[in-house]
Amino acid sequence: MSEIKTIIVDDEQHCIEALITMLEKKCPDVKVLATARSVAEAKTVIDTYQPELVFLDVEMPHQNGFELLNLFGKIQFDVIFTTAYEQYALKAIKFNALDYLLKPFSVADLQEAIKKHMEKKGIKYAPGMAPLEMFLQNMKTLQQTNRKIALPTFNGLIFMPVQNIVRCESTGNYTKIFFIDKKHLLVSKPLKEFEELLSEIDFFRIHNSHLINLQQMSSYIQGEGGYALMSDGTQVEVSRRRKAEFLKKAMQF
Repeated sequence: MSEIKTIIVDDEQHCIEALITMLEKKCPDVKVLATARSVAEAKTVIDTYQPELVFLDVEMPHQNGFELLNLFGKIQFDVIFTTAYEQYALKAIKFNALDYLLKPFSVADLQEAIKKHMEKKGIKYAPGMAPLEMFLQNMKTLQQTNRKIALPTFNGLIFMPVQNIVRCESTGNYTKIFFIDKKHLLVSKPLKEFEELLSEIDFFRIHNSHLINLQQMSSYIQGEGGYALMSDGTQVEVSRRRKAEFLKKAMQF
């Protein structure tokens, strides 16, 4: 097996040293070519060494790991994110099925991430369809005023303004997304993943099967759980156990 040429990017030296030790002892196929403790330094060493794999810390002073990735026109390396924080960025990483290690991580966690990296080698993605590219697009657009989300389809990606989504409905391991023009799209991701990504921006899961855009809710109809009347004319049931939290959130609008 050929060596996996690797770079470690982390602002904490003790984290770099700990990861190097784990790799040397338990992942001998991984060869660390260089390390970096800032985005500027990381850009230089990546350009110099052209690694196959980068362990990338999410949270760093001044600039974060995502800003580093945005410095590259086309990303020619795989990334395993490392972070100590369970937060929105990590939700987005999970949503796009990218590899990450939550600090402190075990040798088994590290070996599993390396295994996943090896399994991805050789996979050919259509332009714009690589999970890392989709992730960066999602992160970029969800932080903008005119937010969009990249939705994978059989033919490629559809970039849809988030405000155009009325609601999302669970259909097993798939999610049906309904838009303001009354069209819909079936996406091969479970509703839970859309909830994790969109709950930060005015979406609320009012029922086990339904996630709604609170900006697209016209009114609320009282009842045991009640119903949310959406801008497209649909009535969506509110579960009894989610009613109190839903009404609290709805009152903020």
